[in-house]
Order: sequence, then C-alpha cells, then structure tokens
Amino acid sequence: MRKVLGALAVAALLAAPASAGVWETQCAGCHNGSMAPSKAQLKAKLKNPKAFVEAALKSNNPMMAAFKSNKAALEAAAKEIFGK
Repeated sequence: MRKVLGALAVAALLAAPASAGVWETQCAGCHNGSMAPSKAQLKAKLKNPKAFVEAALKSNNPMMAAFKSNKAALEAAAKEIFGK
C-alpha cells in the first residue's frame, strides 16, 4: 500500500499541467498558412500586439466574426505571438 501511495505521489509531483493557450486552442487550426496566415506570417506582417488586435477586429473574413466580440481572447493570442 505504501508503494502504491508513494508511486502516486511521485507521479502527481512530476506531472506537468497541460494548458494550451488561446492561440493553440482557438486560432492555430485555421491559421496554418494554407487557410489563413500562419503565426510566423502574422508576426512578420503585424509588428506588435496592438496592430494584431486591430487587424483582427477590422477583418472582413466571416470566419473571424465570432472572435470580434472577444477582444480579451484576441489580446491573449497577441501576447502569445509577440510575447509582450
């Protein structure tokens, strides 16, 4: 019983929490370079997080309509891309 509890404790301590960011969960599926500009393409085109958010809000693409009402998600994605 002690060995089982010890093994579970070690496993719990070594397990890294899996948390994907906004970019990975909501953006990367379409922004893969073929359907929409990739992360690298967006970073090269839009020089800072503010420009990224503004471009996303101004986008006429119908696929972006759902994200226009979630500015916090756009800002989080921009932070993941630009690291600022």
